[in-house]
Amino acid sequence: MAMIDKKDMVYRESTLAYVTDGAGKFLLVQKEIYKDNEWTFAGGGVDEGETSEQAVVRELEEELGSRNFRIIGESKQKYRYEFPEEVIKRNYEKRGVWQRGQRITGFWVKFEGKKEELSPVDGIRKIKWVTREELKENLVFPGQWENANLAIQEFEE
Repeated sequence: MAMIDKKDMVYRESTLAYVTDGAGKFLLVQKEIYKDNEWTFAGGGVDEGETSEQAVVRELEEELGSRNFRIIGESKQKYRYEFPEEVIKRNYEKRGVWQRGQRITGFWVKFEGKKEELSPVDGIRKIKWVTREELKENLVFPGQWENANLAIQEFEE
């Protein structure tokens, strides 16, 4: 199989929501394509004509079925990562665009509703609330914990 040449590919603009309940817990989602030990924060791609802030609000509603979120702030920590080849191919089939990875804008978000109103939808298998200490064992993708930790430290200051 030929290697994919990434040099002319773009990064997809995307968002992450560091959602807290105001009592020390963080909301994680498990996408349907993930293994049992793989989790992430809610969020997703920025559509054309949309700001990152508009995208994160839309993604939270699409993935969790609620509008009871309040954006507290935008992280100064921007980072990007490369997609594995199978993801590049799958995304091309889905969107018709060759994308080498994602450039992430993170937001500190407070959930202001009742936890029972949250339900996984739109490609999400499960959701769970974890403590700050439990984040590391749940964020297993390369660089995922380190990037989240930097963003969370920024908001804790």
